Amino acid sequence: MSDGARHRAPSGARWLRWTSLALWLVVAAFEPRATLSAQAAPPPARCDSATAGAHIEAAWLQWRANAVPAADSLFRLGVRACPAAGDGWTGLGYVALRRDLLPLAVARFDSALAVLPRPTVDAALGLGIASFRASALTRAHRAFVLADSLEPGNVTARDYLRRIPEPVDSTALPARQRPTTTVIAARVGRRIFEVPDGRGGWRPMWIKAVNLGAALPGKHPAEFPPDDGSYEAWIRDLADLGANAVRVYTIHPPHFYRALRQWNLAHPDQTIWVLHGVWTELPPGPQEERYDDRAWNAAFLAEMHRVVDLLHGRAAIPHRPGHAGGMYLADVSPWTLGYIIGREWEPYSVQAFARRYPRQTAYSGRYVQIAGGNAVDVWLATAADSMIAYEMAQWNTQRPMAYTNWPTLDPLQHPTETSRAEEAAWHRRRRERPPEASKEYDNDVIALDATKMSATPHFAAGLFASFHAYPYYPDFMVLDSGYAKASSPDGPSHYFGYLRELVEYHGTIPVVISEVGVPSSRGNAHLQPQGWHHGGHDERAQAAINARLTRDIAASGAAGVGIFALIDEWFKKNWLVIDFEQPSERNRLWLNTLDAEQHYGLIAMRPGHRDSAMVIDGRRDDWSGRDPWLRRASDAASPNAAVPAAPRIDALWVTQDEAFVYLRLDVGAVDWSRTRILVGIDTHDAAAGDHRFPLGAGASATGLEFVLDLAGPARARLLVDPPYNLYRFAPILGSQPPVVQSVYNRPFRSLRNDDGRFDTLWVTPNRRTFGRDGRVYEAQRYERNLLRHARQTETTLADWFADSASGIIEVRIPWGMLHVTDPSSRQVLSGVRGTDPAHVTTDGFRFSVRMLDIGGTTPVLRDALPAVGATPPTWTWSTWESPRWYAERKPAFAAMRETFRAIPDPRD
Repeated sequence: MSDGARHRAPSGARWLRWTSLALWLVVAAFEPRATLSAQAAPPPARCDSATAGAHIEAAWLQWRANAVPAADSLFRLGVRACPAAGDGWTGLGYVALRRDLLPLAVARFDSALAVLPRPTVDAALGLGIASFRASALTRAHRAFVLADSLEPGNVTARDYLRRIPEPVDSTALPARQRPTTTVIAARVGRRIFEVPDGRGGWRPMWIKAVNLGAALPGKHPAEFPPDDGSYEAWIRDLADLGANAVRVYTIHPPHFYRALRQWNLAHPDQTIWVLHGVWTELPPGPQEERYDDRAWNAAFLAEMHRVVDLLHGRAAIPHRPGHAGGMYLADVSPWTLGYIIGREWEPYSVQAFARRYPRQTAYSGRYVQIAGGNAVDVWLATAADSMIAYEMAQWNTQRPMAYTNWPTLDPLQHPTETSRAEEAAWHRRRRERPPEASKEYDNDVIALDATKMSATPHFAAGLFASFHAYPYYPDFMVLDSGYAKASSPDGPSHYFGYLRELVEYHGTIPVVISEVGVPSSRGNAHLQPQGWHHGGHDERAQAAINARLTRDIAASGAAGVGIFALIDEWFKKNWLVIDFEQPSERNRLWLNTLDAEQHYGLIAMRPGHRDSAMVIDGRRDDWSGRDPWLRRASDAASPNAAVPAAPRIDALWVTQDEAFVYLRLDVGAVDWSRTRILVGIDTHDAAAGDHRFPLGAGASATGLEFVLDLAGPARARLLVDPPYNLYRFAPILGSQPPVVQSVYNRPFRSLRNDDGRFDTLWVTPNRRTFGRDGRVYEAQRYERNLLRHARQTETTLADWFADSASGIIEVRIPWGMLHVTDPSSRQVLSGVRGTDPAHVTTDGFRFSVRMLDIGGTTPVLRDALPAVGATPPTWTWSTWESPRWYAERKPAFAAMRETFRAIPDPRD
């Protein structure tokens, strides 16, 4: 993935990009067969059942211990000894399923069912799960029915059967009722939308939309919620929020449209309109530039037709991998405000197609025409014209039309933004040689310009412009001196300066900022002058910033806003951490608080269970029912033990959830002017890492990758052994004055040493760039491993809290800060594969605690747990395939409700 893709503003419209990792097109090869045993059974062979049984029994023990490679080897030995060993084939099926080798998993479960004298629940469930995940839904249904018959009421089988959608039968569709006169469902006016007023006239409407992605924790983006009330609840949330529209990027299941129709019929005074997208992947070609590819265009056109028909309540859409399907019978066309077709188009793709067809600048259709555009402008005009023509032909209906755009392809000129070629030229002129060349996109070399497109007299609904525009990226948002001078009614705002120029450029065309927001993540992927960063906000700050951005959008003259997004989505990925979320297909199973993309929601998807969630507050009650991991040999520590009279290490407690590792230290009241506490953490391979604590705290029996350095409320950090740091600083040769550049610290491998030297970790979200006039904009960095001392009730970004009254210290460390690439399967960073970070399975962590007296000139070891020289026990955790989570409204929900209510519709 290029740096440009990593630096892009987040987009719900990119959510299907990751679908191919989970829903493979090859499932067509094992879509329904005549029997459940479509894969032929192994040929008869001599069977050593005793040997096979021993191997398979041992394999299941290894499987339950999460030793997947060992289990795989033993299962193979079992079926080699007896090819008719159905339990062995079942085990091999689960190994393939764990590794997401879906066709192989299906074949192995088929083999199990073919050789077993009587089908087993395990084999039937395995076949059902593998088929379901591969979207072979008919086959999955049969397998789960078999499992339920073998074990009536089986919870897993019943749960999946509820999630498998209804059959699709196009003969059951109602007759099409095409109006005799053209229906204008909505239309554009001068910089505004207009909707029917119910009295035969029109009223202006300022769009207050929220973007809806529907991937719940643990789910792929195309695994939509079943018909379980989720959509009904979200629509109630939207109404409670004061939103008047919901923006969706792609086709959702039929129950979404049923829920929307039922709501709008029952609540005519709280109508929720829909802005509907038409999703497509990028076109084929070496630069993803073949917008003229016939098959790709046919697929996009077919998707447009499906969207039109389903909105009118007359579509039978087959279930396809990566897509919703079913019987769409709920007519929501009266409440469909408009279309936003396509996706965020990549600038290299647009530029390549425009170069291929330099003379393709104009198009004149029945409903849309364009002059003076580039080849992609023209292609978009033809696509819009085709969709409008289809809805007119089938339904005699119109509604406003736009395509997705973003600042990277806006029609404005940005002097602070150089192309890669211009940047390279400035390096040469300055005789500089950077250690790594930038891979960032060219953000201002070509544009998609909605002003060049116009509606013909036959298209009364009209065209509008839609932008995904965030306040922190591209860099011209934060570097342009003109934007720096801008102020909205609320005060200084680079973002308002950009918005005002964008709206003015488009003249009377309505501009909808269809994506905007900031995330409530610990990680920060780009810095912004007003503090409206790409992350690094607690939830209260997120609320205030989202409200401010919305007011700036309204003040700029834009026609509406689309807040991104209603819910947090765990499957998303951000450029700054994506390389360290491995296996990438599994990041949906855990919450990475360093990943900004996962935290935009107005509704949080919290890790763990609501009634047992860990809270950093210095209290003991949430540790009830747990035992200390390490404790003084003479003590019997309990959750409510008395506070020690003097600081000492009485106990270390450890637990975890899908987002954090939690530590509790029972140490008594600490005088931080005299005390420093170090917690050494060995995350894998006890022989690797630093075998000495810093500050003269002595040797460590196991190699340490990290040291938690608690030096007081304002001076706590998570330190990392230098070979294992993610980044290093490399000089830009020839730079004057000398400048360094942050680069990956390959090979990301923990090395044995005993120097007792540890580093903090700095990230560089804003790289060093040039303006077109040669001006240098230096890189901006921040220290990610600095820990915030606070109660969680004070800030959702609290990292640790020491409570003198209770005598305990609580710490929570995001998995990613410990270089865990996937906690759900216990993967940690280790080495490289090519140039990409690689990972290995850890057996667990080992913790050692040291307390130092720093009151004198030299730190003196006061206490240790376990004793110096003792090897700490290995703490481990259970892996998971289904995460625990619960939903909870963030403060941004109430803030946006207040903001929406304060923004009136324009006057007629």
